[in-house]
Amino acid sequence: MTNVTSIQDKHPPPIRSQSRPELGLGNVRPLSIGQVKIGFPVVQAALSGYSDGPMRIVARRLGASYSLAEVLIDRFVLDATNQHHARRHLTITDEEHPVGGQLMGSNPSEFAPAALRLVAAGFDVIDINFGCPVKTAVSGCRGGYHLSQPDVALEIVSRTRDAVPDSIPVTLKMRRGIDDSEESRERFFRILDGAFARGVAAITVHGRTVEQRYVGPSNWDFLREVKQHAGSKTILGSGDLFTAQACLEMLRDTGVDGASVARGAIGNPWIFAQANALAAGRPLPEPNLAEQRRVLEMHAELCLKSSGEKQAHLTMRMFGIKFARLHPQFTELRNAWAVCRNMSAWREVLEQWYPSG
Repeated sequence: MTNVTSIQDKHPPPIRSQSRPELGLGNVRPLSIGQVKIGFPVVQAALSGYSDGPMRIVARRLGASYSLAEVLIDRFVLDATNQHHARRHLTITDEEHPVGGQLMGSNPSEFAPAALRLVAAGFDVIDINFGCPVKTAVSGCRGGYHLSQPDVALEIVSRTRDAVPDSIPVTLKMRRGIDDSEESRERFFRILDGAFARGVAAITVHGRTVEQRYVGPSNWDFLREVKQHAGSKTILGSGDLFTAQACLEMLRDTGVDGASVARGAIGNPWIFAQANALAAGRPLPEPNLAEQRRVLEMHAELCLKSSGEKQAHLTMRMFGIKFARLHPQFTELRNAWAVCRNMSAWREVLEQWYPSG
């Protein structure tokens, strides 16, 4: 999970056009997670507060081969009722497959029944979050906190893998450790090796520590070391993937089997098609303002269908701010989105700043 719920754009500067350098990759290897065939190995990560159904559908329509739903607390999944708010988190559409559901929690005994609930909802892969660095998660003994307690982490893995049908892959999301201490490193590899021994199909590794959160560069040298250590086992890399070029450079430079795009996919769902084009030696698709408007309208329509007017406004205001990074008048547009108070105002901003084609 990547937690990025603030509507203020505190992340990378506006996205500009990319050149198409010769990366010397040749054909990238197709990705599989257990029995699930993914295909092109640049996928969308779980994004807390973002990767709901509408975002996943947009990503799939624009070239993502696989996506993960936003992380769900195991207790929430177990307590979920048929109320609309809860139901939408467990709703999968036909066009999303393959899609993964991600769980986070503190009590090992709750992971197995929560995982079975996600299987019943239609998720193709069950992902366990041992990577979230957010203070509320770590202080609640969830997410990245488990990297400090390998025995508990591996108990969670065992309980989940034993409960889930063999046909459903179980995967992990990890960071490279709590911190940069040797003890943290030893715990990381103990969990990594123990998880694979217990039947985990793939592990995504983020190149920052839990203490770093999102500050400083992602350590791709560590990702290379992990892949060399894991050998033929499936490793995906994460961290600092904001362009198609970066995605393919990670695959080339670290040898990982897949690149998991997190914050780089928010407001730029074209990154998946761009990575595919770059790998194939084709020109990068550059979304002009008419194309950006088309996708924003598509996203808004999906949100309205899945969650109604009030939630759609909150979601699309948030996404509008992120999409503004692609606009030549980034700051002015970001500020216009930020003050929208309803969908009517949101549509007015769309009309003002984006041509209709």
